[in-house]
Amino acid sequence: MPGTPSPSKRTLSVVLKTAIVLGLLFYLGKKNYLSVEKLRDALAQWRLLLPAVLILLFNQLLGTLRWQWLLRAQGIELSWLRVLQLGFIGNFFNIALPGAVSGDFVKAFYIGRELHGRRGRAFGSILFDRVAGLSALVFVSAGAAIVGRIGGSQVSHSLLNAVRPVIVMAALCVLAFYAYLFLVREHRDPVLLFFRTIEKKNLKFGSLVRIYEGLRHYHNHRLTVLKVLLLSVVIHLIVGWAFLQFNLALGESSIALLPLYVIVPLGLLVTAVPIAPAGVGTGHVAFLYLFGLLGSSRGADSFNLFALTSLLIGALGGLVYLRFRSREPKPVSDANDAIPLA
Repeated sequence: MPGTPSPSKRTLSVVLKTAIVLGLLFYLGKKNYLSVEKLRDALAQWRLLLPAVLILLFNQLLGTLRWQWLLRAQGIELSWLRVLQLGFIGNFFNIALPGAVSGDFVKAFYIGRELHGRRGRAFGSILFDRVAGLSALVFVSAGAAIVGRIGGSQVSHSLLNAVRPVIVMAALCVLAFYAYLFLVREHRDPVLLFFRTIEKKNLKFGSLVRIYEGLRHYHNHRLTVLKVLLLSVVIHLIVGWAFLQFNLALGESSIALLPLYVIVPLGLLVTAVPIAPAGVGTGHVAFLYLFGLLGSSRGADSFNLFALTSLLIGALGGLVYLRFRSREPKPVSDANDAIPLA
């Protein structure tokens, strides 16, 4: 792709990110916000942890269904099992090659090998899958805040006052995105016109055009978008319940589920910044702060359990990848040329 950083710059980026993460973890451990003893005690509570881990694995199945819907809207027909395999493989590469090769690119690469000329559309579906997930985080947090505001019993006013600016800003961004997607037609889209203009000057930018065209392709698939958003909300409601189980395993029984639905999505929004696998470091700090708004100092420990589960799922993806490589399908010819992704 155009603008791909040199190997030396990628190496420097990885070193800097690693230094930041290690510094954050050292600070949290020094202040006893991240406790090995608490982690050991929580892992002993397997009756509480096992349901949380299993339901997060189930979320992987729901995520597969969501992505398959998005692929079909792009005219890409893959079996549910193949989409599941690629999803696990993407998770593996997200933790195996941080800062170098994103699991998203790997998934698009393999789809491009099976169906030439579809890599741009595949990446458009992956990008929209990410956008839908982030949108659902905002919807869940805002919905829980509204319910808490109306009920006023489980969610304190101090918490709502602290997170309201973030929720409002995020909600406005989400609404603006979907308004732009559905109201602006392709021939009047200034972003698309700009990309096509620079493509004429430099053909290397053609991949950006194909990816953006794949993203805005959902302008004509509003029912699919609605289904994807609803499923994404379900996925994040499940994640919130998993955090409730993590808290119980840590001995934090005073935090109700509704406040978790306000703060957990906000914490996960922070982990979307690609600094370290599974949001390690930045996620610990974000959850420490957010749980502090609920009067708990164990937010980093709670996120630690979530991160370990995410790393476990990524490790399972490694096993799937080994089996996938041993039976890797041969490329299928197509009328269109594949879009190279570096």
